[in-house]
Amino acid sequence: MNTVNINSSINNNIIENNNSNALDLQKNFLSLLMAQIKNQDPTDPIKNTELTSQLAQINTATGIEKLNNTVGKFSNKINQSQNIQVSALIGHHVMIPSSQIVHTEGIETKFGMELINDTTKVNIKITDDKGQIIYVKEMENLKSGIYGFIWDGKNLDREEMKTAKYNVTVVAKNKNKEVPVQVLSEALVNSIITSSIDPIIDLGAMGTTTLSKIRKILK
Repeated sequence: MNTVNINSSINNNIIENNNSNALDLQKNFLSLLMAQIKNQDPTDPIKNTELTSQLAQINTATGIEKLNNTVGKFSNKINQSQNIQVSALIGHHVMIPSSQIVHTEGIETKFGMELINDTTKVNIKITDDKGQIIYVKEMENLKSGIYGFIWDGKNLDREEMKTAKYNVTVVAKNKNKEVPVQVLSEALVNSIITSSIDPIIDLGAMGTTTLSKIRKILK
C-alpha cells in the first residue's frame, strides 16, 4: 500500500506557498497526517517518534512565521519613525566625508575633519583644481574626535577666491606615526528619499549621501 511522505509534503508546501499563514499550515499538516495514517502499511504503522518529529516540524514552521510577522511589524514601525526624524534634516547643514568643499564667493566655507586617534601635529591644505595651495593651517596636540573649521574664502595673498569646488588634504601624525583622518565637508540637505535600509539624502551640488554617513549635524 502506498504511503504519503508528510515531511516532504510539508517542506514542498512551505516552499511553494510563502504566503501561507499559520492556520493554513496547520490545516495542511492535519490533512497530510490523516492521509498518511489512512495509507500507512498495517505491518509498519507510523511510529510515535515520527509523529512527534512531524508535530515539532509544523510547530517550528508556524513559530517562525509568527516571529517573522512580529519582527516585520516592528521593523516597519522603526522605519516609519526613522523617516520622520530624517525628514527633519531638510534645510539643515551637515558634515559628511568628502575631500572636496563647495565654496561660494564672498561667503565663508565650513569644513572639518575626524581624527581617529590623538595627534601631535596636524597639517591642513586647501588647493584649487590646478593643485595650487590657497590655504594652510597647522595645529598641535589634538585629541581624537570631530573638528570644524571656517575658511574665509581667501587665498594666501588675501585675494577672494571664485565660486568653485576646492580640495582639502589633511595629514595627521602622532610623533612619527601617521594617524587616520577623515576630511569632512559641509552640505545643505535639500530633500530626502526614504528607504527601508538607509535613506538617501540629496545634498544639491555635493550630490547624495546616506544617513549612516553623516558625521555631524550643524545648527
